[in-house]
Parts: sequence; C-alpha cells; structure tokens
Amino acid sequence: MDNELLERLKTEVSVYGKALGNVGKLRLIGAVSRVLGLFLLIFTIVLCSLALLTFVAVAATDAMAQCMPLWAAALIVSCAYIVIIVVAVVCRRSLFIHPFIALLSKQLIGTQEQLDIETLKAEHEAELQTVRLETRIDNATRELNFYADLVTRLWSWLSGKLRK
Repeated sequence: MDNELLERLKTEVSVYGKALGNVGKLRLIGAVSRVLGLFLLIFTIVLCSLALLTFVAVAATDAMAQCMPLWAAALIVSCAYIVIIVVAVVCRRSLFIHPFIALLSKQLIGTQEQLDIETLKAEHEAELQTVRLETRIDNATRELNFYADLVTRLWSWLSGKLRK
C-alpha cells in the first residue's frame, strides 16, 4: 500500500511538472513570437522607407533633368510603397506574429487567440494538478492524524487498564 501511494504520488508530480512545462513553453512561444513579429515589422518599415527614399530621390533627380514623364512614374511607385507600409502596419499580426506562433508551436497553434486559449488550458491543467496534489497531501495528513490519534487513545486505554 505504501509503495502504491508513492507511485501514485510520483505519477501525479510528474504530470504536474509536465503541465507547468507546457505553460512555460506556451508563454515562451507567445513572447518570442511577439518579439520576432515586432522585429520583422520594424525591419520591413525600414526597408520600405529606404526604398521609398530611393525612389523619391530618383524621381526628384529625373524630374529636374527631364521635366515630366519619368518622375511621375517614380512617384506612383513611391505611393505604392507607402501603401505597402500602411498594409504592413495594419496587418502586422497576420503577416508577422501569427506565422511565428505557428512556426514555434510546430503548426499546432496558428493565431494569438489560439495561443491564449492553449495557455489558459495549460494553466488550468496545472491548477488541477496542484489541487489534486494538495488533496492527496491533505488526505494523507488526515489519515496519519487519525492513526496517531487512534494509537494515542489505545495507549491511554491500555495504560489506564494496567494502572488498575
């Protein structure tokens, strides 16, 4: 019985450890994906800004050299890059953060909302394991107190009988 209790306690502690590890892994995935997403967003904006400045410079140079047609086309391309920058900022989650979440979680979780749900599930599982362990410890303590009280009463009864 003692060995069975230890084995059961050992398996519950290992399940608890796995649940806590899962919570940590999901939190790490969330943090890393946000950091990488922000880095890629900044990197994209910088590259698009540099391209925009390059096209504006080429357009201004060409406009001064030959009055109209070439720079008009260059300004249209520059406006297209401005639109790309706006789209990158507006769609940053679906373009940058969600792909990293999917990549880091090995295609199990695709979006920030799914990651939040999975993190809540993992935290709930860890809390359940904590409650189970606490219940086992409380039961074991209560049982030990019961047997200790029983032995104490039996000893008192026996010592009372021996004194008479």
